[in-house]
Amino acid sequence: MKTIFSVTNLFILFSASFLTSCSGTSNETETTEEKIIPLPYFGQHDFDGTDTIYHTVPSYSLLAHDSSEFTNERVAGKIHVVNFFFTSCPSICPAMIEQMKRLQGMTSNIEEIQFLSHTVDPKRDTIPKLQAYIAERNLDTHNWFFLYGEKEYVYELGMDGYILNAMEDEKAEGGFLHSEHFVLVDREGHIRGLYVGTETDQVDQLEKDIRKLLKEEYAN
Repeated sequence: MKTIFSVTNLFILFSASFLTSCSGTSNETETTEEKIIPLPYFGQHDFDGTDTIYHTVPSYSLLAHDSSEFTNERVAGKIHVVNFFFTSCPSICPAMIEQMKRLQGMTSNIEEIQFLSHTVDPKRDTIPKLQAYIAERNLDTHNWFFLYGEKEYVYELGMDGYILNAMEDEKAEGGFLHSEHFVLVDREGHIRGLYVGTETDQVDQLEKDIRKLLKEEYAN
């Protein structure tokens, strides 16, 4: 049975408790321990009668800004944050890149974290153009990869993989329509959060949720 994770589902999930009391009967005093609410799972998922099979970002193959092949195997077993942009974007992209840079700094003590920025304009955003963009903004690429691929391939990955808009649109500023969201992806490739990448408070929450994920689900 397939289920779509909607906004309504989010309210239901966030109101649910996954930590129960240790008391044996309802007459005993309730524990005052803080209840742990795990991060949600986004996207379509299946239920086989026993287990829930959550949406997973599909396999892909792209080029990184250093011309190396970049596949999902390079982030397997690592928490990563994903966004879509283009270098000539006149509106939200500069703010998103600055917020991603800030997030990279805030999480510098998390060894496994990776950042992936996909261009939606491969015709103009060639590998040399991406390299120049990185140099102009003094971006640290030791764990931040700027990714290039054929446009239809990237658009499909955005919409079907990360559940984000990514497309050409002559009515949009700069000629492309793409989501302003940052996507939090866990070690297994599940989407665990969407955050407005132009808003400081949202990115601050993303940093907290990365640490929450590490503490509550990957502590051992």
